[in-house]
Amino acid sequence: MARKGDIMAMGRLRWVIVFGALAWLSLSARLIQIQVYKHEEYSNRARGQYQRRVELKASRGRVLDRRGNDLAVDIQATSFYAYPDQVQKPARVAAQFAALGGGRAESVERQLRGGKSFVYLARQVVDTDINRMGDVNYAGVFQYAETRRQYPLGGLAGQLIGHTNLDNQGSEGVERAFDAMLRERDGSLLGYVDARGKQVPGRQRQREEPEHGRSIVLTLDAVYQGIIEEELQRAIDGSQAEGALGVILDPRSGEILAMANLPLFDPNQSAHSSPDIRRNRAITDAYEPGSTFKVIAAAAVLEDELAGLDDRVFCERGELELANGEVIRDIQPYGELLFSQVLEKSSNIGLIKFARRLSRPRFYEYIRSFGFATRTGIELPAENSGLLQEVDQWSERSLETIAIGQEIGVTALQLALAYGAIANGGVLMAPKLVAGTVDEDGHFEGRGTPQKVRRVVRREIAATLSEVLAGVVANGTGQRARIAGVAVAGKTGTAQRAAADGSGYDPDASIASFAGFLPAEDPQYVCVVIVENPQIDGWGGHVAAPAFRRVMERILRLPGGILVERAVRPPSVASLAVPDLRGMTRSVAIFQAEMRGLPVVFSGEGEVVVSQSPEPGMRGRIKRIECKLGSREVLGGWELRQARLMEQIPERGTNGI
Repeated sequence: MARKGDIMAMGRLRWVIVFGALAWLSLSARLIQIQVYKHEEYSNRARGQYQRRVELKASRGRVLDRRGNDLAVDIQATSFYAYPDQVQKPARVAAQFAALGGGRAESVERQLRGGKSFVYLARQVVDTDINRMGDVNYAGVFQYAETRRQYPLGGLAGQLIGHTNLDNQGSEGVERAFDAMLRERDGSLLGYVDARGKQVPGRQRQREEPEHGRSIVLTLDAVYQGIIEEELQRAIDGSQAEGALGVILDPRSGEILAMANLPLFDPNQSAHSSPDIRRNRAITDAYEPGSTFKVIAAAAVLEDELAGLDDRVFCERGELELANGEVIRDIQPYGELLFSQVLEKSSNIGLIKFARRLSRPRFYEYIRSFGFATRTGIELPAENSGLLQEVDQWSERSLETIAIGQEIGVTALQLALAYGAIANGGVLMAPKLVAGTVDEDGHFEGRGTPQKVRRVVRREIAATLSEVLAGVVANGTGQRARIAGVAVAGKTGTAQRAAADGSGYDPDASIASFAGFLPAEDPQYVCVVIVENPQIDGWGGHVAAPAFRRVMERILRLPGGILVERAVRPPSVASLAVPDLRGMTRSVAIFQAEMRGLPVVFSGEGEVVVSQSPEPGMRGRIKRIECKLGSREVLGGWELRQARLMEQIPERGTNGI
């Protein structure tokens, strides 16, 4: 029996040894698998339990005007997303998002029930909207922080500034043109966390610093921009026009001080706008300039000494037949006119007769020399080079019709720069839009110096043209552009508009314009005003010239402006319109009223003027203006923007960066 028991014990021992060996082999194999083959995977899992990588957000560079006003900034926002299969109460979740308006509740519920595995519920929601929504705390719904681009002054210079997409990348305008400079790069921080997932202070293993985008300082003056936009809107309202364009620049440096497109485009609402409204038509759209282009032919004739100011020409009593049988007419019949009178009275026939003294190739050279039919190099996307046929493709009538601003397409910026060349002593300047950049420490770095393109006419010829253009405003078609105390030089223009189908001209559409500079003896500003398809009194001298005057007079009367420095006596109270003081602070409202010789009294409490009596624009003998003060929140549109801009003028002045 003992022998049999020993045999059984030995058998069990063998099985124990066998199973033990197998277990050891399995354990060894598993250890080899973990330590050798899956070492990296398990190491990463372990690190994931005590290490966390935190994203360090960077900011896109700001866009500022020359006074330091913010035109585009980054703000904090929150985005919401969901895994619909984890959401238990889609109707309640959707109701929470109803506070965002615009049918958002229905949209969210539709997304949650749409069968997708992942959906965005809302992108880049700002804090004020989140406060209206309340806490969003539902299973399957998550949120994360990101940045959103905001444009504090709304539609001011909207087409010029452009906008960004949802990923904060530039889509149009300055935002797109200088995206590489403005763009940010997020950083990250690799740190240690405890068992509850909280950061362990002082334990950082790896840090990659975020790179903030550089801020851009434009040559643009937001105050000037606001003024020209307001006055263009006034011109549109008064003439029932489709739209309007405006450019203000410094002829000495080529700096763009304002570039306006009406109707306005608010970059904060880019998703709800059409491409047409977002287009910066001042550089993308070419139009026939009409009589504002006559100065180019006049410059060519004078520069080549083919005529003098005292030369006379017979203007055919208002009708001239061209070689192809077409008849050119003047608005009024004229007999003999001096060279200077041809421009003053805007005689098509007189100008054509002087232009005929030029050869076609020579006239073509002058047109190109003044910067037409080529891009200006403003560094903005989609700039139009304009339209001008090669000289060997000109018809029998091309020289004559181009001389009076037909059969050629120009942009508002090209025309402004050409007038700037005359104002600058005959030297064409390249446009400059960016004054410099600012790094995250606030250090400003200038970006280039003014660039001369070429001399287009001699200095003495430019001075002669300035004298002639000053006569246009003093005695001719541009009289409604006159400003008391300042000599204005400029030219009116009224042109037909091409038909949409390209079949010729639209008999019911026109372009009214005025291009000018001042002071004529020492020009500091060039301004071009274009009113598109005015329905009432649509001549350039009747619509565009008054808008030019109102724009420039307001600019010249700003603190430090020419009219203030010269202490020009304002017109009589009886002839002045009541200024619009709404949105201005008390000090600025007093300044604006006193410039017109009008006393002003205040009632109420607040930061800005919210209402006034008499209403803006009233004329007659006004005893005083009564203003009611209130908070900014009751203002909107023009008034709020004006308040933000105007309050900075007394302390900052008009000097740029």
